[in-house]
Amino acid sequence: MPMKGRPFVLVCIAVLASASVAACARNAMQSGASASTATAQATLGDRSRGAEVFRANCAVCHTASGAAAGVGPSLEHEKQRKTFAQTVAWIEAPDPPMPKLYPSPLSEKDVDDVAAYVQSL
Repeated sequence: MPMKGRPFVLVCIAVLASASVAACARNAMQSGASASTATAQATLGDRSRGAEVFRANCAVCHTASGAAAGVGPSLEHEKQRKTFAQTVAWIEAPDPPMPKLYPSPLSEKDVDDVAAYVQSL
């Protein structure tokens, strides 16, 4: 038997409200994903500036290109071994004998830029 009157109206309102909430949540998730992707890309560092900082602070052990092993290991294909975040963490808190250069002389921006450069090798 079909619903009539007040219960039918309440059910319709509940269904429409539920659909509206779901649509809003879906749009928010899609917007959030776009925003977080843009933010992640914006925070990956400046690779060309990172190359300069690398040459000034890291090339002594890793060679100017980072690809041929010097005193330190080769950093070629580092992107296959570590994510960007893992590379940043390693630069900030390395295991000996790698010197700890963060927070001085390297700034947070320097670390991000060097990590972007190392990830490009």
